[in-house]
Amino acid sequence: MNKAEIRFSVVIPTYNRWAQLRCSLTAVLRQTYSNYEVIVVDDGSTDNTGEMIQRVFPQVRYVRQDANRGPAAARNRGIAAASGEIVAFTDDDCVVPPEWLAKISHGFHRWPDVAGVGGYQEAPDDLLRTNKVAFAEHVMRLRRWGKQAQVEQLGGDEVPGLGTNNVAYRRDVLIEVGGFDETFPVAAGEDADLKLRIAQRGYRLLYLPLKVCHYREYTIQAQWQMHWRRGVGAYYFEAKHGKAPGMGRILFRFLKRTLLFMSDLWTLPWQVAGIIYLSRVADCLGQLQAARGRMGEKARRRRARGET
Repeated sequence: MNKAEIRFSVVIPTYNRWAQLRCSLTAVLRQTYSNYEVIVVDDGSTDNTGEMIQRVFPQVRYVRQDANRGPAAARNRGIAAASGEIVAFTDDDCVVPPEWLAKISHGFHRWPDVAGVGGYQEAPDDLLRTNKVAFAEHVMRLRRWGKQAQVEQLGGDEVPGLGTNNVAYRRDVLIEVGGFDETFPVAAGEDADLKLRIAQRGYRLLYLPLKVCHYREYTIQAQWQMHWRRGVGAYYFEAKHGKAPGMGRILFRFLKRTLLFMSDLWTLPWQVAGIIYLSRVADCLGQLQAARGRMGEKARRRRARGET
């Protein structure tokens, strides 16, 4: 693919976060790369998101959904509206670096056969130094990916990153696999599902050690809620791909993470170790609730069919 020929469509879903969105759009519109459009899909916001975009960012394409259907549906709406051959995704609480699209474009240029190029997201450096929740999330990311996250990786689903706040996929591949799965009950897991389905088609993916700053709320409560959602999303991801964990397996995961907490107390500041453990507990409880809900749904279906 000729580097000059690549046109990007940057899709940002949003819902009632006009102030964060304004920061995100400011960064997206300051790219060193020039051949791109920006599409904001408003997922039924009730604040002044639309008015803000029209007043401050008239060059942005604004698409509104009347009902709040979740970020997966919003991203699919953005894919349908995109004119670029590559669709890049970020979130309304993220700030991309000025060279974001240029580096992703360079990745597609160097590896013309890849279907997706992306990096990782993390708290800004100042928060990593001062906020223990942000630092704990940083530790968990390094433990999951290790040295892989520090260098470029070419492969399939096993490569790090490529979450929907820092990734770009070929639009024709997105259409081929049917876009994002809108049936996930929470805003978690659907990006990993898309990544896996693309890799299962035989497409290669490229990970770059390219950071997007995530300006979410770094508090204990927000951390708990995020990891609970991740647990729910992880359960539905595993269930969809034929390996749903039962109650026993989820309990085993909880016990294993409790043992890891004991180990962390020897190697990490106790506050950071506690936040990591709390995050793991929330994840397990999310999985547990999802499993109970799925079993309840199966029972209701059996009763409806007259089975016992």
